[in-house]
Amino acid sequence: MRVNGRHYRAVQWHADSGGVAWIDQRQLPHRFVEVVSQNPETVAVAIEQMQVRGAPTIGATAAYGLALAWSQDRARFFSHWLPRFRATRPTAVNLFHACDQLQQHAGDDPDVRTMIDCAQAYADAEVAANRAMGEHLAALLAVGERRILTHCNAGWLAAVDWGTATSGIYQLAAAGELPFVWVDETRPRMQGARLTAWELQQQGVDCALQADGAAAWMMAQGRVDAIVVGADRIAANGDVANKIGTYALALAAQAHNVPFYVAAPSSTFDAATSCGADIPIESRDDDELLHMDGVDADGVHREIQVAADVDANNPAFDVTPFHCVTAIVSEQGIWQQEQADET
Repeated sequence: MRVNGRHYRAVQWHADSGGVAWIDQRQLPHRFVEVVSQNPETVAVAIEQMQVRGAPTIGATAAYGLALAWSQDRARFFSHWLPRFRATRPTAVNLFHACDQLQQHAGDDPDVRTMIDCAQAYADAEVAANRAMGEHLAALLAVGERRILTHCNAGWLAAVDWGTATSGIYQLAAAGELPFVWVDETRPRMQGARLTAWELQQQGVDCALQADGAAAWMMAQGRVDAIVVGADRIAANGDVANKIGTYALALAAQAHNVPFYVAAPSSTFDAATSCGADIPIESRDDDELLHMDGVDADGVHREIQVAADVDANNPAFDVTPFHCVTAIVSEQGIWQQEQADET
């Protein structure tokens, strides 16, 4: 997608330096910062610290990081770097698919260029899937649905390019339609407020930010035509792990007869996990709830405490049962539960 008129991907191989380049999502929307590193450990830390986030982007970052590890420290690729990248985040299954692909290619002892090409092919496949997925999703959303609600960031920052949930929205807008997007702020890390709203603004898509708790009320008022979210892992039975708060949206959507769509590439499906109860749910640090950061009136970045000095419960994801989902849309079209054995 484009930022200030220039095309970017959330993560890519940096040919000039022989390293990995990524957009530091923690800096947005206040600063647009692209980081370049030739150190695979720095790339792994970028995943852990959520400099990069979103299941497809995590997978692509791991692929590039492992290609970098192959070029810098091939002797420890299997013993250290593969387990190091697998341990960075537990929920997004794309990470493990990327590691599996690079491990398989490394087994043939290729040269460095071949490993880089493998990582590039992984990222390119994600982008192609997102674009195709968006075409299917736009066809659904074009049937009278214009006021679309999103949660978290399932945009191009989360998915290398195009996005998952936003791909259909961007393609509607490009076709001359006029989608309007309700953007959930998405506590506690505010990915909707910081990232999705910024993305939509950059692409010229009309949107408005709202508190997470406003979503059900907006549905009750008849002001939401469809909900579109992404996914971090989809179990074999269609249960969907996504950013915390997604399950509550699905329940409210059911109560108010609002279509609830999940957009995710095939790399997000996990045939080895039978149902949502088996998906590991990441629990993150208390400070994400107790503190917030931003810039003050002088443009100085500050962190402040916003809560009482108490313990916090901070699950990063929840699981929405398949029966609460109107449709799961991938690059192959609408996923059917009968496909579970084939996924």
